Parts: sequence; structure tokens; C-alpha cells
Amino acid sequence: MAGITEGRNVTESRTLTPEFCIIGSGAAGGVCALKLAEAGFDVLVLEEGPNIPKERGHGDESHVRKLFTEREVDMYRTLYQEGGSRLTKDGGIKVMQGRCLGGGTTVNWSACLPPRVETLEHWKTLGLPFDRENLRPYLKEVVNYLPIVANDKYNTSAQKFLDGCKNLGIEAINLPNNTHQCRECGSCGVGCPYDRKMSGIVRWLPDAVTKGASIYTDAKVDKLTASGGRVREVQATFLDAKTRRTKHTLTVRPTIGVLLAAGAINTPAILLRSKITVNNRVGKLTHIHPVTICIGRYKDKTFPAYGVPDNMWSPKFEAGQTGFLMETGSFFPVLTASATLEHGAPLHQLMNEYYPFGAIMYAHHTTGFNPNEEYGTVELDNYGEPDLDYKLAGDNVKAMRESLKVMSEIHLEAGALSVYHLRNPPLVVKSKADFAEIDRIKFGEAQRASVFTVHVMGGCPMGTNDRRAVVNTDFTLRGLSNAWVVDASIFPTGLGANPQVTIYALALWASKVICEKHGKPFALHHQQGGVWPWPKY
Repeated sequence: MAGITEGRNVTESRTLTPEFCIIGSGAAGGVCALKLAEAGFDVLVLEEGPNIPKERGHGDESHVRKLFTEREVDMYRTLYQEGGSRLTKDGGIKVMQGRCLGGGTTVNWSACLPPRVETLEHWKTLGLPFDRENLRPYLKEVVNYLPIVANDKYNTSAQKFLDGCKNLGIEAINLPNNTHQCRECGSCGVGCPYDRKMSGIVRWLPDAVTKGASIYTDAKVDKLTASGGRVREVQATFLDAKTRRTKHTLTVRPTIGVLLAAGAINTPAILLRSKITVNNRVGKLTHIHPVTICIGRYKDKTFPAYGVPDNMWSPKFEAGQTGFLMETGSFFPVLTASATLEHGAPLHQLMNEYYPFGAIMYAHHTTGFNPNEEYGTVELDNYGEPDLDYKLAGDNVKAMRESLKVMSEIHLEAGALSVYHLRNPPLVVKSKADFAEIDRIKFGEAQRASVFTVHVMGGCPMGTNDRRAVVNTDFTLRGLSNAWVVDASIFPTGLGANPQVTIYALALWASKVICEKHGKPFALHHQQGGVWPWPKY
């Protein structure tokens, strides 16, 4: 992609003076880069992770990104924060986040859902301006631009979920995604080598570069320098591609301002390293969607790594402050083995008996609505790197146990011989008589039960409450008139839905606000035609 400079190849320190510096190239950064460049601004995007150029690979003409080898160990190390091993401070929850060009859009499973109306209504009480009606044009832009479509080619996990839900009378419906002529290789989580997932590196970022934006990869932002109520300088370091050690420095002096889009752990971390704390609220009220997982073992082989990963879900239990979304996915052997708490012979037995015959179901849990809970806090460790200190709330733990019972029942109704739960010691359920054991699972304690999250939100919440809010309703950071926070950091609670689409829509909104403030044109170009993928929304 022309317009990209790989920091690994830079041989001296540099100073740049764009109009806007966007920190992060994920869902928010990509959108803002395109819309600001389209408006005629000089835009520079900084991405800590590597570039993923188009190069033929695997001897297959349709394999267009050589870096995407589909080998798990290589891809987690290359594409994820901390090599895919990022944990909460106490080690109780695994945090999977992208660290590459395109950020989370490059490695997510392509699920596309709108924000919960219930969540938006709660945000209104906190002073946020968004609701279903005024967000609709932005959502429609995302739907038609990517596009978002219904893909009804179900893998084994999705089909078992559909069968079990049907037998239990639970609504199970297609989960739209942003794929085009999907190859069904199952590799969404380690990068689509065929460019069939309409991620940031396929859509937003190439279009941004076409409009004149510049991108630097392998560029880690260390801190911002501010004075007089404005950001004056962004200080970054170029990283060596293999060792991730520092090489040369990059100093950016934006003539208009900075957009923070580094994600809901790294955005607060950058501010904390910069001594910008907004009344000591930066990093507080960080939220996740804790994920519970169970694996059903079936009579016949299931080929669990293949197929569209995430295109079946149930809205049955999504309502409420601790609601949960049940979804299905593809799962690979390294990810499966690392998710268990087994080792040695028991792990070998598990992978032999469960993996080839397995189907996976998981649930994302809504958090952040209890005003008496702090939930998570992003802090800095002794090396200036972020630590997420997160404690599961009691009402969420109760809901997590409930989701495992429901998913276990769905597995059994679909014909599973048994259901494996990621607990230490392991729990195998063969009938509803075993469900009482699920209530004994100790969530949130290191090495006691596997809990994941792939959705991190908050840490710089938007709002009008001076004691809680870090970001104003025009996306500006409190106390700095030329710094805008445009990623999921601004969410004052968990979203209760896969956040990709909401981040896109709010980034479009933020771009409009910024363009209008500076007298530049802003337009939504994809409002006509298309198929609305959420009939009940």
C-alpha cells in the first residue's frame, strides 16, 4: 500500500508536522483517517504494530497477503498485543487485542451487531448524545461501505448451536458479518490471507491513503507533550520488527491536533505516561465483555477450525445490566490448548478426544452498569507499560455461570456426548444433573477458570459528570482543546454487543464534529441502497 512507511526500515530519527496525528489504525483510527483526509486535511496515522502488505503467498493466486501464514504461533506473536498473552494484572483474565495495521479489525471474527438500544438509553442519562435514530445514518454508512452481509454458510459449531436452540425453543439467528465471498478457511482470528474480510487494511486505510493520508507502522507512541491547554507534540519510537526494541525516534508536531484511537488499554496508557490524568480519572471505569466458553464433544469429527467463525447467535439473554450474547466460532488447536488449564498427559488426552470432535459456544457478558463497582482500572507498571486491574462483579459472575448452564444444555440437546468446561480441575458435564458443579467454578482467579475478553472499553469515559467523565460530548479530552478520543475508550459502560460497528459509527460522528469545527466538508456517501442486516433494529 503506497503511503505507508515501515518504521523497521527507518534509519534515522524524524520530525513531522501534519495537521492531524491519529494514534492507532484500528476501527476508529481507520475511519477518521479516511474522513479527515477526504476533507482535505494532512493526516498522519501512527501504528505500533507491523504493516501487512499485499504479497502473494502459499502459491495460491487468491492468497494475497504473504504475512498471513495461518500458522497460529507466528500470527499471535505478530498480530496481537504481547503476542496474544496479555493478561489482567492478577492473571485471571486473558485479553486478546490486535497490534498490527488495522488493529482489531484485522484479527476479529467479523461479527457485526449494532449497539444495544438499552445501552444507548443508559448512556443518554450520562449526557451522551447518541440514540438509535441519530446513529442510524452512520450505521447505514458502515453497512453499505464495508459492506455488512448475512452469511448463512454455517460451520459445525453454528449448526450444533442452531439444532440445540431449536430443540429448546431458544431463538437463534444469523449474525451478519463484514465478509465478501468468504473462503471459509476459518482464519479470521489470525488475519484473512485472501482479503475476503472487509477489515481496515482492505477498506478504510487504503481509501485513506488514496485521499492523501500517510501511515507509519512500527511506531510506538510514548507520550504527548501539552501546554496551554493544547497538545504540542507526540513523541514516538520506531521499533525493530523482530526484537521490538527501540531504534530511532519520531517527533510529531501536529498543527491542528491529535486523535487518540489506540484502544481502551493503550489510549489511557499513553495519557498516563504523559501525566494527563483528568482529575485522576484516566484509566478508571474500564470495562470488558468477559467471555465464558464450553466445548461439546460429538460422535463424529467436526473439523472445528474451518468455516465462517462467527455467524450464529442468540439474543435470548441479551437484555439487562448483566445480559449475555451467545455466539459460536471456529477454534484452532493452539488457541484451544492455551485456553485450557491442562498440561502433560491430560492436555494430550483432551486434544485427542475433544478437539477433533468439538464444537464451541461462547457468551459475551455485559458489564459496567452497577454504579457501586469500579470494574477495571488501567495502570502503568514499573516499565511504563499498561496493566489492567480488573475484578469481576458478583452479578456478572452469577450471569457467567448461568450462560455456561444454558450453553451446556444447548450442546446436550444438539447431541453432544459431553461438555468440557475450562476449569481447574476440569469439569465435564454429561447431563443436567451435573450442572450444580458449574456453580462452583471460581471465575476471575488465576489458574482456576479460563476467562477471556476480546472487547475492552472505557478508561476515558464520555459524559457530562465532572466527577466521572474524561471526554466531553464533542470527543475532546477535558482540558485539551485539540485532543480528541475516538475509540472505545469513551464508552462509559460495556456495550453489550460486539463493538466493531459501534466504534465505526461513532468515529464517523467524531469526524463530522472535527470537520465542522474547522470549516471542512463532511459527507456520508453510502446512504442509498444496500440491505439493512438487522431487521428488528
